[in-house]
Amino acid sequence: MEIISYNLIDAELRNFEITTKGGEMLESNKQIWQSIGFKQTDNALFFPAPNALVPLRFAKFMNKRKVTFVDTNDINVGTLISLAADLKLSNVTVKLASPNGKFPISDSAFDVVYSDLGFSSFLQDHRIDIDALTKELVRILKPGGKLAALDENGAPVMYPCPPEIQSIRAKIDAPRADKLVMGRRIYSVFKTNGLKNTKLTGYSRFVTGDDRELMESELARRIASMDSYNFEGQSSMKGTVVPQEAEKYKAWLKSQMSNDSFLIQFNQILAVGEK
Repeated sequence: MEIISYNLIDAELRNFEITTKGGEMLESNKQIWQSIGFKQTDNALFFPAPNALVPLRFAKFMNKRKVTFVDTNDINVGTLISLAADLKLSNVTVKLASPNGKFPISDSAFDVVYSDLGFSSFLQDHRIDIDALTKELVRILKPGGKLAALDENGAPVMYPCPPEIQSIRAKIDAPRADKLVMGRRIYSVFKTNGLKNTKLTGYSRFVTGDDRELMESELARRIASMDSYNFEGQSSMKGTVVPQEAEKYKAWLKSQMSNDSFLIQFNQILAVGEK
């Protein structure tokens, strides 16, 4: 395995998936990968890799085919190298990209390039233009190869949710507005970069009270994020949350721990195009 150096990424990016211990979420990912139409001879690239659970499952899904993981964080890369070695995944190579979105990879190297919230990751951490990132991914894709990107399609929906809580959540989500429409933006930028046979598919995933452990984990993560909310750092932004609203929101989240009818819906878009 080889490694090239640089830095930075936010593991919290993976929000829902980072709390997942396996099962339904990873099975859903498997269905998505199958829908893209991987071949036994495909040489695939996967990025980014802050939650090792997903890319390692991808490597197993690809079986003996070569898989290259790319991330911009040396810690994530080191973790993947270690875990891949422990699991004896001999088909895995791990590389570290530069913060400006340049991949240490030659032209026309891959049959499939798959982004798992990679566009959101690069936009959040490095403010990279998604058109420039798409051009970089097209560069490393073989003629006729597929570029696929799974990303967000709107804020998660929590139901039932009273209007005053919806108002607070809208303020919380406002700073990440660019990310929340990333799936749709990717589809458009694939078109403008000349990718052929471009299509998009919407996916919804649910957490309900039927999986109490997963629901409590997701609610606890949201409560913890409010505990670390930087009110001073957000003070210059229009429509930001005040401490009283944060406490109200946290109290409401805690009250849903025992609500069997409560659910959270996560929406994503898969965009696929051919070079």
